[in-house]
Amino acid sequence: MALFVKMILSSTEAVPLPAGFVYDACEPYSVRLEFPRPDGDDVTRWVFARELLGAGLRRRVGEGDIRIWPPCRCCGRVDIRLLLCGTTGSALVAVPRRPLQEWLERTWEAVPPGKESALIDWDSAFQGLFPQ
Repeated sequence: MALFVKMILSSTEAVPLPAGFVYDACEPYSVRLEFPRPDGDDVTRWVFARELLGAGLRRRVGEGDIRIWPPCRCCGRVDIRLLLCGTTGSALVAVPRRPLQEWLERTWEAVPPGKESALIDWDSAFQGLFPQ
């Protein structure tokens, strides 16, 4: 799903950025958030748990590189916030709630929560871990 998000620079300043959320049933536990690089040749990619993203629609979650929190009605904020922490810095991104929730619901229709393991080729996965 392609959309524009906002990179929060300060309490009064944000910059729109093109972004894309990607789900691949071949990797059923994860989602990707991709930002095209300015040169257009590549993307900056963040991979994290689909379950984490779903939980972040309802409550503040995450303790590692990705932290997510839901809209805050008391302060009038209606977007989902993602804090992306990397080795060279961090970015706070605001994502429109409705399109993100609708996209996530489509991923749940494609692969219902709890059914992900049926799509994984466990033999190949273990073969890569334990070569003969």
